Amino acid sequence: MRVAFAVVCLSLAGYLAVCAQQPSGATEQAAAKPASGESHSIQLPDNSGDITPGPHQDVYTKDCLLCHSARYVSMQPGFSKEIWRNEVKKMVDAYGAPIPEADQALIVEYLVSVRGPQSASAAAKPSK
Repeated sequence: MRVAFAVVCLSLAGYLAVCAQQPSGATEQAAAKPASGESHSIQLPDNSGDITPGPHQDVYTKDCLLCHSARYVSMQPGFSKEIWRNEVKKMVDAYGAPIPEADQALIVEYLVSVRGPQSASAAAKPSK
């Protein structure tokens, strides 16, 4: 049993040594293709969205747009003040958002004014 194990180990070691000496296809391709020095760029679409005007918009902009686009809030349903308060608290407690405690209530006021239950139902009503 020990002899068979030794033979397998030696065979595996020999195989690995041979593989290590042979360049992979990706390495050969990279070595064969010289760097051109040319840079490439892409144009991403603007998904930032517009900031909805509201009370304490400056605080919202300063504290929330560090991590979120303005579009993120515009896609949310019309949450109550309690739900928005819990959402802001979650951003601070669970995700470490650097929002000062004094700003949290102001952000909630902003969010309720632009995405509260009343603002969502008003936006859904057709204009006459």
